[in-house]
Amino acid sequence: MPRVWSLKFVAIFILSLLSSSVLAQDHLAYQAPNPIGHSFRMMKTAGFWISHHPSPDVVIMGPDAIDQFNGNIRDQKKLTKDIFNIVQNLQTESLLDDLQKTLADISGKSYYTVAGVRDDQDFIDQAKRNMNLSGVVIGEAPRYGLVVHFASQRFLPTNEGLYEQRDDSNFDQLQNSALDVGTPVAVVHASADGLWYYVLTEISDGWVEAKNIALGDVAQVRGFAENRDFAVVIKPKADIFLNDDMTDYYDYVRMGMRLPLTAVDAGRVTVNVPVMDTDGNLAIKQGYMNAEDVNTGYLPFTARNIYKQALMMLNQPYGWGDTGGEQDCSRFLQMVFATVGISLPRDSKDQALVSDTAVDFDGQSDDATKLAGIARAPAANTLLAMKGHIMLYLGTVNGKPYAIHDTTGYTQNVDHQQVTYAIDRVIISDLYLGEGSEKGSLLRRLTRTVSIE
Repeated sequence: MPRVWSLKFVAIFILSLLSSSVLAQDHLAYQAPNPIGHSFRMMKTAGFWISHHPSPDVVIMGPDAIDQFNGNIRDQKKLTKDIFNIVQNLQTESLLDDLQKTLADISGKSYYTVAGVRDDQDFIDQAKRNMNLSGVVIGEAPRYGLVVHFASQRFLPTNEGLYEQRDDSNFDQLQNSALDVGTPVAVVHASADGLWYYVLTEISDGWVEAKNIALGDVAQVRGFAENRDFAVVIKPKADIFLNDDMTDYYDYVRMGMRLPLTAVDAGRVTVNVPVMDTDGNLAIKQGYMNAEDVNTGYLPFTARNIYKQALMMLNQPYGWGDTGGEQDCSRFLQMVFATVGISLPRDSKDQALVSDTAVDFDGQSDDATKLAGIARAPAANTLLAMKGHIMLYLGTVNGKPYAIHDTTGYTQNVDHQQVTYAIDRVIISDLYLGEGSEKGSLLRRLTRTVSIE
């Protein structure tokens, strides 16, 4: 018996040391145990949730209602934009202000470079010179183009990163988002070295390497983007080939991306793909994709389809700001809802504002109040928002509300120590994940439910 207690004491002591190390370096964590957040095997396919939904095949919004919803997000709430209607509205003075504010914000954060240098003024000065602030021309109309290869979108015109913690390569604070092949962009500025464009898209703005954007006539770009015959990607990633034997690989596009559709054959579809010609200009080639990877037009907006698309992303890797071609919590939701034609904003704080059908909670709201608010929300088309994170509400099982979300991890109280567990993928969990920690459970942190209807 004394030997057993001795081993237990040693195990607890080691855990305490390790967890203290985790607290000292937030980016280090244990691998999360399975199952996570009281989820169980049957929950991991769409069928389980479909069977729990009262009306999985009822159309939540038809095409006209979706257009109106998207228009309200864009025109009234100003959370997205129509890049083809900014010629008259583009204020170059505002662009200059935005660029300067971004630089000032980053300069004031005391980030580390990849070499471990904190507050590297040489890094900031070099980035500022390349931003070419003196080259911003007042009143200049934007140029238009299409993304020809998957491209990171950056806060500064550099591929070098800045980090909150030394040696933390997973969270580059200069990574804003990423753009898939076929994304239309408005180019409103260029870097001093000519290697970067500052581009506006429907849902995000930032610096993109010029080699990944082919410029063309505005009518050509708009015609590509607004083509009424299109295929929308319904798999997490879908390959594009440039020959009909589908062996000449070009790139992949992620869920929710649409490309003009020209033909449907047995087992494959033919789409238009933007490429850069030998002169550096926009050209369009035929591309070929597996038919099972796409849908002709948008999917109907039903609970069944949202469940299917969301669960198809289960266990897909997390990518901060789309790092490595993956997705974070807000991009995950943007991709899922794009398959039914809904254009959510890029960031979680903006996604929390898309609907007037919302329930807010403040610091005084207890768990019972929040559970009652969630119970009134429709499963499959309700977003659960909190500071810095957002999730999709799946439904309630055995009195517990569940969500699917893309997350880096959570903190748990273990033997009076705050232990961080790494997840780094799309998971299903109940809202009690993290209960008892200093940060609090997902339910405790919940600030708003947002119903998309």
